[in-house]
Amino acid sequence: MSTSNHKRQRTVLQPPCQNDTSLLNITDAQRPLPQLPEELMVEILSRLPVKPLGQFCCVSKHWNSLISASDFIKYHLHRSATEFLHHRLLGSDVSGIGLRFSRSLRSLIDNPSPSPPLFDENPQFKILYFCTMIVGSCNGLICWLNYFREKEYHNIRYLNPLTRVESESPCFHHPKGDLTCFTVFGFGYDHVSDRYKTVAIYCDPKAKKTIARVYTLGGENCWRKIKSFPFLPRWSSASYTDRCGKFVSGTLNWLATNPNDRGSLIVASVDIRNETCVEILLPSVVEKLQLNARPKLWVLGGCLCFSYNYNDIHFVLWQMKVHGLTDSWSKLITISYMDFGMDHCFHKYPRPFFMLENGEILLQINHHGAFIIYNPRLNSFQSLWLESDNIIFEGTTHIESLVSPCPIH
Repeated sequence: MSTSNHKRQRTVLQPPCQNDTSLLNITDAQRPLPQLPEELMVEILSRLPVKPLGQFCCVSKHWNSLISASDFIKYHLHRSATEFLHHRLLGSDVSGIGLRFSRSLRSLIDNPSPSPPLFDENPQFKILYFCTMIVGSCNGLICWLNYFREKEYHNIRYLNPLTRVESESPCFHHPKGDLTCFTVFGFGYDHVSDRYKTVAIYCDPKAKKTIARVYTLGGENCWRKIKSFPFLPRWSSASYTDRCGKFVSGTLNWLATNPNDRGSLIVASVDIRNETCVEILLPSVVEKLQLNARPKLWVLGGCLCFSYNYNDIHFVLWQMKVHGLTDSWSKLITISYMDFGMDHCFHKYPRPFFMLENGEILLQINHHGAFIIYNPRLNSFQSLWLESDNIIFEGTTHIESLVSPCPIH
């Protein structure tokens, strides 16, 4: 028996090179991605700004369904409302007309650089840049109306400036009257019915008569009369936004006079759920105010605030801690105009925008982009300057949200 001279060849398998990931890639591609618990996904996504969330809707049908769900939108809104990072400055011109830009309030403080125009490059939104009067903002929605002096009606529209989704109401027609007649508007949210409402109050000062109507987004497509509005809203020539109702604790509030009480200045407060109106008394100091005091209403820290100009020397601001309770008015700040270099425009400025968590207040002090952050506790302030590329503007605030102006109920 012969023995073969050929030796058996042994093949030795070499381990793959560490830099060669082809086998690993094949394995990874075949391995299903780990699934995060949905509660954790919601928690992570709810912390993100609106823009990336819009992009993530394209990742999968599941993500689109999750981000578009009403429960997620409300949860994201709750987070945005409590975090300063998601509050934004919306700039219009000095008369309150047009939407010029929108930027984060945090970036205004950290990096006050020029803001790019918001809508003028998009023909679809061109009218927003030139012919818009802002009624108010609520939960990320902006309520605005077309500004046409020659017409006897207003076209009321609603916009989420982050998602660019908009809708409109039926036209609001004014009763015929002389040049002293006017209409004021307010925009707010009824948390019980989960609906947004716009209130319009037509005022005839000579006849001492008002007509109040309400429109509900997603409700009947009409303007309905509300029960009663026995007060005369106060006209303000300083800015359109100063004439609009301020939304606080489910109510819209206007400075007004009570014709049955010698024309005394009060707050007319409309409960937008019940569509009823009550009178709220201002601090007792109001009885001593002169005509040049320029009283105004604001909202800071979720509370109704009242300001006036004291003898062209001080800006005085009061805050109502418990809405509707007259005894809860307390003086918040008294600032000397000279301290921050104001020597004119006392009828328009300062304009309080926002109260930070530490109690500091952001105020705009002129239409060229000058702001201050005032510390009431230390009676000190920090100056800010928003470079606006020679655009003079007046600001209002809104928050980032996914809320749609086209509700489905």
